[in-house]
Amino acid sequence: MAYIEPAPLLDKENPFEAMMSRFQTASQILGLEEEIYNVLKSPAKQVIVSLPVTMDDGSIKVFEGYRVIHSTILGPSKGGIRFDPHVNLDEVKALAAWMTWKCAVVDIPYGGGKGGVTCNPREMSAGEIERLMRSYTQAMMGVFGPDQDIPAPDMGTGPREMAWLMDQYSRNKGMTVPAVVTGKPIVMGGSLGRTEATGRGVMVSALAAMEKLKINPYKATCAVQGFGNVGSWAARLLAERGLKVVAVSDISGAYYNENGINIDAAIAYRDKNKGSLDGYAEVQKINGADLLTLPVDVLVPAATEDVITSSNAGKFKRS
Repeated sequence: MAYIEPAPLLDKENPFEAMMSRFQTASQILGLEEEIYNVLKSPAKQVIVSLPVTMDDGSIKVFEGYRVIHSTILGPSKGGIRFDPHVNLDEVKALAAWMTWKCAVVDIPYGGGKGGVTCNPREMSAGEIERLMRSYTQAMMGVFGPDQDIPAPDMGTGPREMAWLMDQYSRNKGMTVPAVVTGKPIVMGGSLGRTEATGRGVMVSALAAMEKLKINPYKATCAVQGFGNVGSWAARLLAERGLKVVAVSDISGAYYNENGINIDAAIAYRDKNKGSLDGYAEVQKINGADLLTLPVDVLVPAATEDVITSSNAGKFKRS
């Protein structure tokens, strides 16, 4: 077994380098052979596409899209598609690698992949988002496939976008191909429980950790960073199991109530308020960074990656 010398991080904020630093540490612990390490340290395929889209005002805007296949050693690559203004190649490369590790660790016969488009879906109409997703799918026809690469929803996308992807892919194939994508609506062959699956996984993992640490969930407090699909479901399911969720956050800011937040009411408000908790009267607004260091028993980082860093990890507190 060859020793793998950790390479110095050039940029600690770079998501790909942050992933690589963890991969290097894991490789040393496992005694991973250098040949295998060298194969896994780089993505198998990186695709960058330009996506011209006709906007509602008649203008044509060109978006940049990515799909990274990190590994297909264990099976077809699997991973979501992110629509977000901050999407970039290094982020997608890192997320694709994390998909490889996640599938391998739980012995699922898939490899890792990830996709994204640099855009702001909050500033786009449904028609513009649909045209963008169809354009992205068209550009990735040689990449996607039930036995090649299977996309899924991620930040900024959901069942609606996966339905458009499946429809566009099927049109090109001349037949219905529901297996090309997961996370699609139930009526199109989607899976029951898929929407809340990731948040449920957070809940199950948190409760298992609390049991090991002998923390009583009925006496525990929780803060959830991110109130999208994952964060809101995690908050709801943890609250159902006795935890008091005292803080949540979304793109509009962070919100706190020391007596606990009614998660169902907060979700209902968000859904009526264009996906934002801004103006929700049952909470007080706090600094987003302060949410991470609140004195709580459970912290759920359910927004973007790499929010726990060397600069804030030492500031976390238990209630």
